Amino acid sequence: MRGPSFRATAVLITAFAATPSLLMAQAVQTVTLSQPDAQFTEPFDQVTAIRELRDGRVVVSDLFAKTVSVVDLRTGSATAIGREGQGPGEYAFPGGLVALPGDTTLVVDPAQRRFLKIGPDLKPVGTISFPEGVGGIVSVKGADRQGRVYFQGSPFRGGPLGGPRGPDAEIPDSVALLRWHPAGKSIDSLGRIKIPAIARATSGTANARAVIMRPQPFSPSDDWSVTPEGRIGIARVGDYHVEWLGAPKVAGPAVRAARVPVTKGDKDEFGRRSQDPRGRVTIAVGGNAAGRGDGAPVAPQLPEPDWPEFKPPFVSNSVVAAPDGQLWVERSQPAGAARLYDVFDAQGRLVRQVRLAPRSRVVGFGATSVYVAQTDADDLQVLQRFRRPA
Repeated sequence: MRGPSFRATAVLITAFAATPSLLMAQAVQTVTLSQPDAQFTEPFDQVTAIRELRDGRVVVSDLFAKTVSVVDLRTGSATAIGREGQGPGEYAFPGGLVALPGDTTLVVDPAQRRFLKIGPDLKPVGTISFPEGVGGIVSVKGADRQGRVYFQGSPFRGGPLGGPRGPDAEIPDSVALLRWHPAGKSIDSLGRIKIPAIARATSGTANARAVIMRPQPFSPSDDWSVTPEGRIGIARVGDYHVEWLGAPKVAGPAVRAARVPVTKGDKDEFGRRSQDPRGRVTIAVGGNAAGRGDGAPVAPQLPEPDWPEFKPPFVSNSVVAAPDGQLWVERSQPAGAARLYDVFDAQGRLVRQVRLAPRSRVVGFGATSVYVAQTDADDLQVLQRFRRPA
């Protein structure tokens, strides 16, 4: 957050503009989210995730500013929750937000491999360690109404569920989808997904080694999310279709997608984001990270990316499940174009597309709303709320 004062501007009219689009050999309506019904005008640095509470307030995680706050769009107020640190009510790197039953929320803290638990009164009530036996940096996707947490296993360090143990081990091309029962501490493996190709560079010795890793840009990969009922929706990149795991297990038809070339604009944007250190998570294993003559290795440099000719059909790490059981998948677009989301139903069928204003992206859902982060000319973000198209 920037400064102690917060304001919100409410807009009472929500407008949708519909245009036809031909996909899968059938007409699919494209809906444009053009005017929010409310927005919070005090900017964030980087909205990572939101969680709408039952009274309409919104918990917001800001990755770059390293803050978690609760925002009231009706009054324009915001209140900090916890703070940066390593104590019992603190977080080192607030990532995603996991919605548990009864307005309880888990803040994902990957740098400390734990969750900060926030009670219904919006006060920190303790920490929960990541499950034993799962190493590496895992990607937490959400929880169901029974409180079971869903996450994606790591391809790095961690044994059978987390991937290869050594920093020089071969990186697999797929990882497990896992369901964790915090009460019973059991972990179920529910399937596997294809992950992006990963570039890696190392330096140092076995006693003090620095390893840097980065997904190759526009590398084809699957993506997924989970609904409150515990159904897992997977966007498969091979022939671009949506598969649902759970009751029932179904696979929808393939979706035709135009091939989008990778251009200089895409490369420039990737380079700009790569230079921003605020989104990096550093985990030290052995030695320290100073690298200034005290025995720690100098950080290695990754080679230039292997640029493909075309983008995959959808954007990596963009899939979000709505509370109504639909799956939103961000379609690949030319550099600088407004974002476009394909919306799939519970049978894996494409039912509509949703277009956002330029420099906007979906960051989460409420009971009947979709929340969007709108980036301004200074690269700061305003949180907006729209009525979710039905």
